[in-house]
Amino acid sequence: MTTWQADIYGESEPLAGDLARGAYISIARVVLVSVISMGLYWIYWMYRTWKQYRDHTLELAAETGDFHYPVWHGLTQLVPVYGFFRYHAHIRHYKALMVERGVPDTLNLGLLTTAVVISGIANLAGSAMRSPSPAGGVVIGLTGVILQIIALIVVIVVLCVMQSNLNRYWEAVDGRLMRSARFGKGEVLCIVLGVILWLSIVGGIVAGIVAGTV
Repeated sequence: MTTWQADIYGESEPLAGDLARGAYISIARVVLVSVISMGLYWIYWMYRTWKQYRDHTLELAAETGDFHYPVWHGLTQLVPVYGFFRYHAHIRHYKALMVERGVPDTLNLGLLTTAVVISGIANLAGSAMRSPSPAGGVVIGLTGVILQIIALIVVIVVLCVMQSNLNRYWEAVDGRLMRSARFGKGEVLCIVLGVILWLSIVGGIVAGIVAGTV
C-alpha cells in the first residue's frame, strides 16, 4: 500500500492543507532561525514538517485511520527519551515516502537519531553547568555554554540533512510544492524566545566576570 499522494497532484488538483502555500524551506532559513532561536526552532520544525506529512498523506489516513497530530508530535521533543523515539518515527516515515517514490535520500536513521541523542545529552549537561551554584563560576558556566553551542551545531546539521531531503522529495512530488513555506507565527515566537535566551546567557557571563567569580 502506498503512503504518498504524488499522483493526485495534477495541475488541476488543489494541494492539501498547509501544502497549498508551499512546502519548501531553504537551508539558509533553517540555519538562521535555529541559531537565533538557540535551537528552539527544532520543536517548531518537528511540528511544521509533521503537519506537512499529515496533509500529504491525508487520504491514506482516512482509509487506514492512522491519523497524525502535529502539535503533540512537536511537543514530544520536550519529553526526555520519548522525544528521541518520536524523532526516529519522524525520519522513518519520510524515508518510507522517498523510497516508495524512488527519490534518492541520504537519511540514515541510526546515525541521525544518534546525533539527536548526543545533542540532547550535551544540551542537558550544558544547562546544568550553567545553573546558579555557589561552587560554580565563570569557567564552569562557559563550559556549559560551549556544550550547548555544540549541541546546537549538531542539531543544525541534522536539520539541514533532513530538510535537504524533504525539499528533494517535494520537488519530485509536485513543482508547486517548491514554493517557499510561509513564515509561521511559531517561527517568530522561537526567534523572540531565542533572543531572550541569548541575552540571558551573555548577561550571566558578564555578571559572573564583574562579580569576580572566576
